[in-house]
Amino acid sequence: MTTNPPATGYADVGRIQRLLDAGPFDAIVSTWPENTHYLSGFYHPDMRLTWERLHIVVWPANGAPPVYVVPAPRADAWNGAGTWAREESRPRIQDIRGYQGEHDHMIDVVAEALTGLGITSGLIGVEHRATPYKIVEGLRRRLPGLRYGDAWPLLNEMRRVKTPAEVALLTHVNRMTARHLENGLRSIVAGESERAVAARVTDALMREGAQELTHSIFGGGCRAGQWHPWPGDQTLEAGMLIRTDWGVRIDGYCSDIARTAVVGTASRAQRTRFDRISAVHDTIVEAARPGVVARELVHLAQRAYERQGEEFRWSIVGHGIGLVLHEEPQLTVEYDEPLVEGMTLEIELGWTDPAQGFHIEDFVHVGRDETVNLTTPPGTRVLIESAR
Repeated sequence: MTTNPPATGYADVGRIQRLLDAGPFDAIVSTWPENTHYLSGFYHPDMRLTWERLHIVVWPANGAPPVYVVPAPRADAWNGAGTWAREESRPRIQDIRGYQGEHDHMIDVVAEALTGLGITSGLIGVEHRATPYKIVEGLRRRLPGLRYGDAWPLLNEMRRVKTPAEVALLTHVNRMTARHLENGLRSIVAGESERAVAARVTDALMREGAQELTHSIFGGGCRAGQWHPWPGDQTLEAGMLIRTDWGVRIDGYCSDIARTAVVGTASRAQRTRFDRISAVHDTIVEAARPGVVARELVHLAQRAYERQGEEFRWSIVGHGIGLVLHEEPQLTVEYDEPLVEGMTLEIELGWTDPAQGFHIEDFVHVGRDETVNLTTPPGTRVLIESAR
């Protein structure tokens, strides 16, 4: 599958502008990698790895072209100057401005961009959860007529409904993750280590096109009952229950797939509990329709666990996914926003105690009339048993 984005990126640029124009802000100044990726159409892992070298989008509400403020070597390459070779991808934003160093010059360039757009007073949207303090304070000193508000809800609204291109890429990366995770678990031979199996899974994913590993949760036996066990040197033994949760990125878009396996042949008790959790998972996928509120799904899961004769020991039944691993909506009792058509979710359920853990997580798309499980078709889920 070709993963290079179309010329305009994966986002709906018209929707970005409409939502911004309908909101309270005269412009947004975005610094969080997931949001700058969505707005600019450009992604590179160094946007997360070197946080001090910010990529900043200045997007006005008046319809004027946005400005992309990035480290000078990248700007020079895109603008045909300097000594760096051009990268394989570039942003859709045409006005690209570089800054030197890692400190105040980036603020100078952002202030100049706002001034050039005629925005020296009014309300600027920033990400209260992510925008560095130095950016807001620096802009306050340079442009004292500006006020600041939280654009996080607006940016979440921009990203929550996925375009067909986003759904296609997310489906690809999640299906790829599910396939290689399942194959790796089936290949386990008693006596090898968690780390050896994790290495095989990750190698297979990278060979097929994954660009980044986001997480590799792997716990056998009592480690499966931990919250987020990383692969270790523990020896995997026959009959041991294994809980895994894996994710990678392609073009910045995430996968998040959880599978449960047994080394060798599963016991009747292991199969029974797994099948009960699996049945509840199918119930939640069926119920996750437009208009349903997250807390309603949690309460439904609690009742379904009880009907199955199991205790609900899981704090979440799923979450949105896209450029963000745990994107809104979070399917918890605290979240009261309804699901909408076009969302992509990971529905996840499990059961743990100090000696073992079960976990099922699948990628679904919320359609107008139904929500479709795109990584495990109905009736195909089984407790994975490894090579004997």
